[in-house]
Amino acid sequence: MKLAITSLALAALVALGGCGRSDTLAAPVAQTPAGPEAAPHKLRFLLNSGFSGANAWFLVAQERGYFREEGIEIEFVPGRGAFTAAGRMVEEHFDVGYGDIQATYEQAAKLPGNAPVGVYMVMDRSPSVIILPASSPVTTAPQLAGKTITGHGTDVALNTFEQYAFRTGLDPTSVKIVANDGNWKVLIGLLDEHRSDALFGYLSTSSAAIHTAGGKVDERLRFLKFRDAVPELYGSALMVSPTLLREQPEVARGLVRAVNRGVMETLCEPKAAIDLLVARDPKQDAGVELGRLMDTVEDMGGAEWIVKHGVGDIDPERMRAGIQLTHAQRKLSRLPSLDEVFDAALLPDIGERTPCAQEAGAYQAGI
Repeated sequence: MKLAITSLALAALVALGGCGRSDTLAAPVAQTPAGPEAAPHKLRFLLNSGFSGANAWFLVAQERGYFREEGIEIEFVPGRGAFTAAGRMVEEHFDVGYGDIQATYEQAAKLPGNAPVGVYMVMDRSPSVIILPASSPVTTAPQLAGKTITGHGTDVALNTFEQYAFRTGLDPTSVKIVANDGNWKVLIGLLDEHRSDALFGYLSTSSAAIHTAGGKVDERLRFLKFRDAVPELYGSALMVSPTLLREQPEVARGLVRAVNRGVMETLCEPKAAIDLLVARDPKQDAGVELGRLMDTVEDMGGAEWIVKHGVGDIDPERMRAGIQLTHAQRKLSRLPSLDEVFDAALLPDIGERTPCAQEAGAYQAGI
């Protein structure tokens, strides 16, 4: 199936491909079992979902042996949505997680000193959208007043809707919100059957559902993007437990280093990363998952922004503004400080967090 994915983003990343490496993602490196004197640190890692194009870098890091090289053994656990990761990390004592950073603000407000801490920001922008039928007359957020919006109860967009509504001048109480835990075929069916005016979700997830069904996204859906209205919001980040950060900071640093290598490899060689994904699970559609990855690249800031600024760090003032906005609009019991929810101290140098850095100049020049 041919997909009209973000071809410019793909072309930009593929043009940077290889980064001067002679290795290839499709051939995982041989791993030498650690001896008794070098027993690996075992970490339980809660994902946002199962493996997909949207988080392929974790699989790349695992298959390439990057965690093993840091003396770490990872047990990946599929998640139940990005907004649930922070809470489940606390409740189920996970060492590592990947999920929405705004949920971390909420955990920090409730459980100071016990909430997970972001250590590597993946999505520089909110991936959340309000999904409309292509034929909908709604073109701005205030026009959602009186409408019904459906979504999973744990959806990030649903759980950051108050922030979006505040920034767009929409009274959130004027909207009827319906929780529905059906799959994306069911949810999009609600739009088709005029049983819901809109949906909460991610652009990448809803687009993948349309592609899987053989449709064209621009013929079926339109999107109101949170990032256009609420720049204070971030998306998903790598998080660690405060215990790991406090008691084993060098293990946490090695974890971040390994994940960063997986992210850089995926950005430089996206098709090879998807090949690894499909090799692990042949039921996955390579074209759909590549499209999901490219949509996620946009959530990370877009190819040009990534090459210029790298991946992993945050703008402290912007995040503080997001914490304050979330505190006010979600009526949190207390205002967490920045250092309670994000710690940049474990990040590798910027050169290591910039994909294909040696070729960035050629990319910026449009070559």
